Formats: sequence, C-alpha cells, structure tokens
Amino acid sequence: MKPPILLKTILDICLYFLVISLLVSAFFFIIQLITGENLSPININGTKIIKFDTPSTVLISVQMIIAGLFIYTIYVLRKLIRDFFRGKLFTRFQIASLKIIGQLIILITIFQGIVNFATPLIIKGEGRIGIEIGFSFGSFWFILAIGLFFIFLSKAFENAKKLKEENELTV
Repeated sequence: MKPPILLKTILDICLYFLVISLLVSAFFFIIQLITGENLSPININGTKIIKFDTPSTVLISVQMIIAGLFIYTIYVLRKLIRDFFRGKLFTRFQIASLKIIGQLIILITIFQGIVNFATPLIIKGEGRIGIEIGFSFGSFWFILAIGLFFIFLSKAFENAKKLKEENELTV
C-alpha cells in the first residue's frame, strides 16, 4: 500500500501554521493583559471583546485551551499517519491514537458549543436558545459523529488485532 504522502504533508503544514498562530495569539493576549491596553479587538464567534474584565479573560483563555487541544489532536493524527507509513496495522499505538483522537474531537466540540453559548451571554448580557440545523462539515452534530466514528474505528482495530493474533497462533 502506498503511503498517503499528501495527507502527511497537509497535516504537517496545518500543524506548523496552527502552532505559530496560537503562539502569536497567546503573545498578543498576554501583552494586552499586562499593559491593559486594547491593541486590537479580539473576536470570539463574531462577538468583539473590547474590554478585558475577568469573564472575557476567562473566555479567551478557554478558547486558547480549545485551540491547544485542537493542535494536540492534529499532532496525534500526524503521528498516527506516520505510524501507518511503517506498514504495520492494528498496533496498540494505532488503537490508542484513534481512540484519543475521537475523544479529543468530542471534547473540543462540546467545549466549543459551551463557549458559543456563553460568549454572548457574558459579553453582551443576552442569552439565546434555539434549534439550528447545519448542513455543512462544520456542523456540531457532524463533528460529534466524526469523533464517535474515530472511537468506533479504534474498537474495530482492536477487534482486528485480536483476530490477527489468533490467526498468527493458528498453524
């Protein structure tokens, strides 16, 4: 099987750009906290944060943690793809990686949903509850399904590993 070089390259580029953008964002956020000056307004889900009080600082910090978790997910996925390059399938590392990727995707999606709900409530003082049906790959439910799919895939790899081991023991 030919290794997916394009996928590895895309993940490498994505990881580097995400790490750089998170570091730059964290640097500017820390500078704004230290100086108390608003160098540029920060947007969280279309809501501009103009003043830095405790709730907005917590929101920005949580958003940075979510970004860090996303970067870690890309990092684990990148390591998983590199492990596939070695040619061995159904290893413990692959099973654990698929499971952790699924769990991280679900965790990130839930945290992002909470931040999306809390941002207008904290910044503007107005809460909204509604039902929204999204028909895109960025849909809350679709991303949750992808996370669950990765967990299911880890279970399938685990079962395949057991069958492979039983097959190797049979002569």
